Amino acid sequence: MRRVFITAMIVNLLITFSYSQNKRDYIWLSGYTYQPVKGNIIDFNKNGKIDSIILGKAAIGDNNAIISDKKGNLLFYSNGCVVMDVTHNLMENGDSINYGEAWEEECVGFHPYLIGTQNSIILPDPGNEDAGRNGYYLIHKRYELIFDPIIQAYSPELYYTYIDMNGNNGKGRVIEKNHAIFTTTNMPISYLTACKHSNRKDWWIISQKKDTNLYYIVLLNTDTISLVDSISIGNKIDILSGHGQAKFSPDGSKYIIFNEDGVLIHDFNRETGELSNFRHIITQDSSGLEGLAISPNSRFAYLSATTNLYQIDLWADDIQSSLVHIDHWDGFNDYGFPVTFSNAQLAPDCKIYISSPNTVQHMSVINKPNEKGKACDFRQHALKFPNLIGASSIPNFPHFRIDEDQICDSTITWIPDEYIVAEPNVLSVYPNPASDRATISVYTDGYEQGIIRIFDTNGTMIRSMDIDSEATRQLDVKGMMPGVYAVEYVSYVSGGRDVRKLVVE
Repeated sequence: MRRVFITAMIVNLLITFSYSQNKRDYIWLSGYTYQPVKGNIIDFNKNGKIDSIILGKAAIGDNNAIISDKKGNLLFYSNGCVVMDVTHNLMENGDSINYGEAWEEECVGFHPYLIGTQNSIILPDPGNEDAGRNGYYLIHKRYELIFDPIIQAYSPELYYTYIDMNGNNGKGRVIEKNHAIFTTTNMPISYLTACKHSNRKDWWIISQKKDTNLYYIVLLNTDTISLVDSISIGNKIDILSGHGQAKFSPDGSKYIIFNEDGVLIHDFNRETGELSNFRHIITQDSSGLEGLAISPNSRFAYLSATTNLYQIDLWADDIQSSLVHIDHWDGFNDYGFPVTFSNAQLAPDCKIYISSPNTVQHMSVINKPNEKGKACDFRQHALKFPNLIGASSIPNFPHFRIDEDQICDSTITWIPDEYIVAEPNVLSVYPNPASDRATISVYTDGYEQGIIRIFDTNGTMIRSMDIDSEATRQLDVKGMMPGVYAVEYVSYVSGGRDVRKLVVE
């Protein structure tokens, strides 16, 4: 029997409303380049898929910046060392990004990527519409290493690199590289994020100075990118606190950092770029490997602290008292490495994905981040990738749809599979759609026994039944909620599987 690899069961619901076409964050990449290991791609477009991909010579670790066009087509990406085009080859003049001593140490050899969570971010040129350009700014931090008395990393400059997507027959060309926006003495290498201006076209970018409470406010507009202000507010950013995350809320009203010092919450003014109303929230964890993501409705912040996940309510009068422990690491390992919790990112499907601080094949998922407490439906190691994911690797995106009706699209619904050998075309489900009963049939080349499993759109198995090949089973759907389900067959003999979509009316 012919066998193929399948990567996921994709369930695409019909869209009954006009959804935004701004899909600049619909492609996610991660993984390595040394053979036989490949990289990974998640595509949140309507033909969404999770699959293997050859990343050329640029591995993607925790320094992970990607951009697509408004329709969700990949344009280019950077790992802090180079800029790679849509064909996964080096973009013209895309070498030596952040060149310096650390580049020589990190960007050549076994894992050619520059370390640093939120060290890079890609933004569209605000002049693309007003001035007819087709350009993008890669904002990034060059960093250096010091030994005093332990190894530490710091950034002396905030850079921009400009990419013209009209160049090289649409594959892009780097036309300005490693230009300093401003120079300082000691920035953390992480926490680089951006928020769209209230005018809906310009961008605010915020960085910090280590061992102080000083924040640098950068404005990107049609004509220039420059440091426009700095403000001292709240607690200082400790020199060793380089492994957390900074995020704006999806509505742009909050700017938050989570690191080993706790949660640093600020109100943010999208018109002026001003930070105000500082609040400090304490958690029980101080691992230095913290991650942060905020729910689509901007109410709940999720704090991943290596072995624990917390939620706080940003709308509460007393945010500290709203701190809820969601879950503790369940002990699951990949290749001997714990699949614990690190960097987090709100995805186009309205779920929050959490990477691991180790090189593993799984991510954890918050299925319902708008819900309070454990109703958020957190699933540990729920998403398995076909290949290894770099430690703490997850894309660094701003909220591209901040001024649109939908910050994300909850109708993008897909159910992860186990990425093992499949047996195609052995399973059939009819009638489909079904309102009373559905008939499930299995046909194989020889006699086999197997199991039928039914999954809802959250990936929860709701029913299972044994089945023989050349046999049929009746599924009573009258008690099932209307919607889309996945029907999976797994052979007890070969381990192969097949998956079909079932619509219940």
